[in-house]
Amino acid sequence: MSPRIGPYGQLEILKAEVNRLINLLLENPTEGDRGWQPPVDVIDGPHDLQIQIELPGLTASDIKVAFTDQRLTVSGVKRRLATEPRGERFHLMERFIGSFQVSVEIVQPVDPARARATLERGILTVIFPRVDDRRHHTFNIPVDEETAHNA
Repeated sequence: MSPRIGPYGQLEILKAEVNRLINLLLENPTEGDRGWQPPVDVIDGPHDLQIQIELPGLTASDIKVAFTDQRLTVSGVKRRLATEPRGERFHLMERFIGSFQVSVEIVQPVDPARARATLERGILTVIFPRVDDRRHHTFNIPVDEETAHNA
């Protein structure tokens, strides 16, 4: 039978575990990193729909842009800069690194086949040209009569 640990003993155990986790994080700050979420702006213009995503330090080859089922998905990896020191311990690290994925549902009628994406000064801009919303229009569809084919 193990001896009973009082509230102060439990507090000491918790303190030791928190210190262990902090030391682990300081030794390898990216371990356990689940990625980051870049900020997104959606701009609803008269002729197009623009999605702007802040991706500082990335190049076009770091980014994948896809459109499926009315959803724009931008994903990629933000890597540590080659000029950053290696082997040192960080005391503070506010710049995010790691993988990311952003999804934006597009509910407006757009033409994804004519969409274009540009990366300029750390801002990815995806532009979807608008198309006429045909969901609420009435279209008369002529009915053809079948004719008998002679065999």
